[in-house]
Amino acid sequence: MPPLQQSNPHDPQLHRSSQILYRCFEEIGSTKGALYCLDAEESAFHLASHYGWPRHFTPPAILSREDPLIQWARRERGPFLVNDPAPYPELDPFREASLNARFILAPIYDRGRWIGLLLQRDRDRGVPYTEERDIPLTLSICQELSEALGEPSLKPPQKTIQDSQPPLPVEAPPSEAMVSTLAGVPILSQESPRRILAGTFLPEQRVFFWEAASALFQVLQLQAVGLWMEEPAEIRPILVFSHHPLSASLKQEILATVASQTPDITAGSLRILPRVESPAQEPLNGSFRIGLPVVLEEEGGGRDLLMLFRIADQPFSEPELAFIRCMARLVGCHLQESRLHERYHRAFLSVSQRILGSAEGLRTHCLNTARLARNLALRIGLPSSVVEAISISAILHDVGSLLLDPEFQKKGKLDPDELERVRAHPVLASTFLKDFQFPFDVPNIIRHHHERWDGKGYPDGLAGEEIPIGSRLIALIEAYEVMTAGSTYRTPMSKTDALEEIRRNAGTQFDPALAQEFLTMAGPGTR
Repeated sequence: MPPLQQSNPHDPQLHRSSQILYRCFEEIGSTKGALYCLDAEESAFHLASHYGWPRHFTPPAILSREDPLIQWARRERGPFLVNDPAPYPELDPFREASLNARFILAPIYDRGRWIGLLLQRDRDRGVPYTEERDIPLTLSICQELSEALGEPSLKPPQKTIQDSQPPLPVEAPPSEAMVSTLAGVPILSQESPRRILAGTFLPEQRVFFWEAASALFQVLQLQAVGLWMEEPAEIRPILVFSHHPLSASLKQEILATVASQTPDITAGSLRILPRVESPAQEPLNGSFRIGLPVVLEEEGGGRDLLMLFRIADQPFSEPELAFIRCMARLVGCHLQESRLHERYHRAFLSVSQRILGSAEGLRTHCLNTARLARNLALRIGLPSSVVEAISISAILHDVGSLLLDPEFQKKGKLDPDELERVRAHPVLASTFLKDFQFPFDVPNIIRHHHERWDGKGYPDGLAGEEIPIGSRLIALIEAYEVMTAGSTYRTPMSKTDALEEIRRNAGTQFDPALAQEFLTMAGPGTR
C-alpha cells in the first residue's frame, strides 16, 4: 500500500481517509482519533491523520512493528476496548496523563493483509465504550478505511485453465466423533468482533496445510496447491503452496478459480498467502492446463476449497483422485476441529462473563489479569496450549471468592480465622471447576496461584519449579494488577512503585526469571 503523504493536504487518499476518520466523532462520539498506516516497506506504522488532540500532545508520528501497542493489536486481530488504561503501559503515549482515558483500538485489514491501525479515545460526556454499541460501528469504519487505503485490485483474468475438471465434492468427517453436543451452551454470535481466526489463518492451520500440500506434491505431479476457508464474517487469504514462485498471471488464475466457486466473493477482494519451497528459482510462467477444485463440504453447510493445479495437460487419474479424496478428508477434519475449538472458546468466554458478571470489580480484575498474563505468556514463547491454559485460568483464578462471605470483601483487616477462610479461595475455585472438563489443567493452575517461589505461599507450600508455570505467571500478574488498581481498603500504587515492588520480591515471592521478563515488558528502561 502506498504510504499517505500527510505533508500534502491535497493528497486525495489522505483527504478521503480523514473524512472517514471523522465518522468516529460523528457516529461513535470519540473526541479524539488517530489513523496509522503501514508504510510501503512494511517496517513501521506512520500517523496518517488525526483529530481532537491538543497541540502540546499529539499522537506519536511513528509506531514500529515492535512497538508493544502494535504487538498487542496484532495478537487481538480485531477491535478491542480499554476502558481502564492504567494496567496497560502500551497506551501511555496516548493518555496525556489522563487517569480516565478510554480507548478503542482496531487493526485495519485489506483482503486479509494488515495495513493500518485505528485508535479512538474518550467518548463524549465521559461514557465508557461498549462492545454492543461501539464495536460494530468501528468495524464499519475500518471497512471503509480499508477500501479507501487499499491498492486497486487487479481485474480477474479470463479463464485460461484449458481442461478444468469439475469440482470434486468431499464430505468432512462428522463432528460427533469429536464432541457429543454443545446444546445448551451459550455461544457468542457470528458477528462477535473478537473472532479467534479474525481474517487470517491460525499458525497451526497454516503448518498443517503446508504439510498436507507437501504430501500431495510428493505423490502427484503438481505446480500449486491452494486452500480457501469460507467464513461468513470475514475474507481470509488463500494459502498457496508451490515449489517455485508463481508468475502474476498464475496467481490470478488461482484467484479466478476461488471466485468461480464462491459466487459471493470477487477475485478483487482476495489475496494470496504463499509458501514457496525454492524462492530463489525463476517464477513459473504460462498457464495452468489442469485445475481441480475440491469442495470440502462440512456439516452445517460450510464449504472450504482445496485446489490442485498442473501446468502439464494431464487430467487426474482415478487412483490420483482416490488419494486426493483421502488427503482432502484429513484437511477437512482438521479445519472442522479448529472451528469446533473456536466454538468452545466462545462458549467459555460467554460462560465466564456470566459467572463473573455478578461482581463487577472482580470481573474487571480477572479480565485485566488475563490480558496481561496472556501477553507475558506469549512474550516468553510458551506453547499455544499453555498460553490458552493460562488465559482460561487467569480469567477464573478468583472465582472462589464468589463462594466466600461477601462481607469479607468489605473488611479492611481480617482476624486469623477470617483470613484462613479467605485463603481457602484457590481450593474452593479448583474444587468448583474440577468437573468442567477443561482441555487443560485449569483447576490445578488456579489452586496454586498463591504459592510463592520461596515456598511460603498457600495452600500447599510448593516452592520454585514445583509450582506450575501458569500459577507462577498468574501470581506475578495478579500482584501487579492488585497493586496498581487498588481496592476498597488499599490505595493504588503508581506503576513505577509496583514494578519496584516486584523487583524487590523477585526470587522470594516471584519466579525471578518471570519477574525480569515482566519488568522488561511492563517498564521500558527498567531492569
